[in-house]
Amino acid sequence: MSSSWPKVIRDPVHNIVPFDDTPCDRLLLDLINSREFQRLRRVKQLGVSQLVFPGADHSRFAHSIGVMHVARRFLDRIARLDGLSLTEDQRIVVLAASLLHDVGHGPFSHAFEKITGEDHERRTLEIISDDSTHVNQILRKCSLDLPGRLQVFFDEESKGKHPASTDIPPFLTHVVSSQMDADRFDYLLRDSLATGTDYGRFDLEWLLQHLRVNVEKGRFYLSHKAVFAAENYVFARFHMYRTVYFHKTTRAGEVMLRLLFKRYKRLLDEAASPDAKQKVVSNAPPHVFRAFAGGADRMTLAEYLSLDDHSITEFLKCCLMASDKQLQQLAGGLLYRNLFKATDATHAESAAVGAYNHAAIERVRELGLDPDFAFYYDSPSDTPYKPYDPDAENPATQIYVETHAGGGQQELGTVLDAVQQLKRRYSLLRYYYPSEIRGEMEAVAAAHLK
Repeated sequence: MSSSWPKVIRDPVHNIVPFDDTPCDRLLLDLINSREFQRLRRVKQLGVSQLVFPGADHSRFAHSIGVMHVARRFLDRIARLDGLSLTEDQRIVVLAASLLHDVGHGPFSHAFEKITGEDHERRTLEIISDDSTHVNQILRKCSLDLPGRLQVFFDEESKGKHPASTDIPPFLTHVVSSQMDADRFDYLLRDSLATGTDYGRFDLEWLLQHLRVNVEKGRFYLSHKAVFAAENYVFARFHMYRTVYFHKTTRAGEVMLRLLFKRYKRLLDEAASPDAKQKVVSNAPPHVFRAFAGGADRMTLAEYLSLDDHSITEFLKCCLMASDKQLQQLAGGLLYRNLFKATDATHAESAAVGAYNHAAIERVRELGLDPDFAFYYDSPSDTPYKPYDPDAENPATQIYVETHAGGGQQELGTVLDAVQQLKRRYSLLRYYYPSEIRGEMEAVAAAHLK
């Protein structure tokens, strides 16, 4: 970037993301240039989706800048509303939180976390609060209490509770995390663009233009003119999950990565000595080895931050030379796109699914394969528009729209029947297996899943 102001980042989704010569924007630029944030360049937003959508190689780095930009537009809109004003401190806190919301993500987050027990939100909070990190040092240089003030956005125990000690009203935390937040606004548009699909597109400009705040209830709502834009937004999320995030081939890659991690961890756990553990995958990146061999001895933050998608890719290459055939085959399949095939049992009766599962496992064994690593059921599920549950630990925030009469607000699902239907949770059920046995597994499915 040049030394002149304003400074600009060109973004494929939002075009111009400007930074002026102000304390707030200087802080944001410093955070973007921090070591921990720059690491996000090497963590893909959509994990293995690139195996299906070749353009989906965008990073959490770009997404996080986009979220900050959209959050800034939320705040600009709030500042234009009658009777509302934000302090510069509040603006700094919200924008720093929006920028840093993904800084704790590990490589291929969901598969990695499931096997290692890591939690990216916990790591995000640790990066913000640990005085050894560049992010923490930058935050404290701005204000000594700034790391602590961000806690309400990331600490599960603090989310939604808004202790009296904070000056951040509830609706400002919804900018970062809610059913209509800057995070979702950005990732739907960005993922739709990157995958070459139109399902995730919605009218961001119209939604922001008609954003309102109910200060008494601590929530956002939309004017009645934005009701159909809100419907389009909720359906955009629904369609992106069904067609992109839950794509059967994308899920095949995720299943294989999860099985590879699971296999590696099992072999490490079974190894009798430290030397034997090291030989499971010779020359594995040290911190990848540490992530799976550490057991209860949790990785240090520095070790965790050394991990990124490049680390896992190098690990996959090392697995090609492992003595274990399953590691070899799974790694080769991921590196060279020889992915598992799927049988869809979503609409089959439960008795038929049970019979198929039993018969398929037996057939896998007859073929000389281990069912633990050659036959895997995957059941992704989602609730497109989450209903309010007061007994939930963190109740979902609803989307409210203004009544035509004015003065009141209604929850979106009570206004639109179509949205009411999206409150129902849906689940898919697929069984995955190596492509080499596809014929045998299709024969088993034909015999049982009628």
